[in-house]
Amino acid sequence: MIACLPMYDWPELTSAHDSYWQKLAFKLRENGIEAPETLSRDQSDGSYWLNPDLLLGQTCGYPLATALHEKVAYVATPVYDVEGCRGPYYSSAILARKNSPLTPEKMAGSRFAYNGENSLSGYRSIKALVGEPSDIFVSLHKTGSHRNSARKVAGGSADIAALDAVCWHLLQQFEPKTANKLKVIGWSSQYPALPLITSLKTSQQTIDLMREILTSIPSEKALAINGYEVLTTADYNKLSAL
Repeated sequence: MIACLPMYDWPELTSAHDSYWQKLAFKLRENGIEAPETLSRDQSDGSYWLNPDLLLGQTCGYPLATALHEKVAYVATPVYDVEGCRGPYYSSAILARKNSPLTPEKMAGSRFAYNGENSLSGYRSIKALVGEPSDIFVSLHKTGSHRNSARKVAGGSADIAALDAVCWHLLQQFEPKTANKLKVIGWSSQYPALPLITSLKTSQQTIDLMREILTSIPSEKALAINGYEVLTTADYNKLSAL
C-alpha cells in the first residue's frame, strides 16, 4: 500500500510529516488496516493519486472535481488552524509587494504568477474573482509552486500571486525574508480544503474506519492541522465550474 501527503510537504516539514504519518499508521494498523511504514515521495503527485494501491493521499479540490473525478474515492478534509481557513474550508491570500498600490479591484494589466492551471487556490480562485487570467493580466508566469510564485512577486518579476492560506502561513514561518516583502491585498472566496483520497479499490468499510480514526486523532500543531471533517463529493464536484 502507498501513502503520500505531498501538498504541504515542504522540506522544512518533512520530519513533521513523517512523524505524523507514523502516529496515524500505527492507529490504522491497530484497527486492522494495512498501512505502509513510510510516506512515498519518489514519484510525481499524479502517479500516486491514480495508483490502485493508494491507501491515503492528498490532492487539490479542483483536480478531484475534474481529472480525478470518479477515479479516486474521497476520504476526509483537514481542518487547518491558520488565518484564511474556517473549518474544512480555506481561501487564498492575494499577494502583492509591500509598496504596491494594487487592489483586488485594480489588478487588470498587472503581471500574474501562479503555480499551475489545475490549482484551485493559485489559479482557479483568481479566475472566479476577476475572470480569465489571460484576459485580465498583461502577462502570466507559471512557476510550478506557491513558494516560487511568492518569490517571483517579492523579486519584482511579477505583481500578483494567490497563495492558499496554509502556504502563506508556511511562507511567513519558513521564509520570512520573502514574506516580509509581500502584503495581503485581499482574500479569495472560501472553498473546501485539500481533500484526502484513496484508491477506488479501497472498501467502503475501510474508508469509514479511516474516517473514524482521522476524526479522533489529536491536533498536529506542526502541520497546523486541527482535526478532520467529512464533506461530500458533491461539495467538491461544484468546483468543476471554476
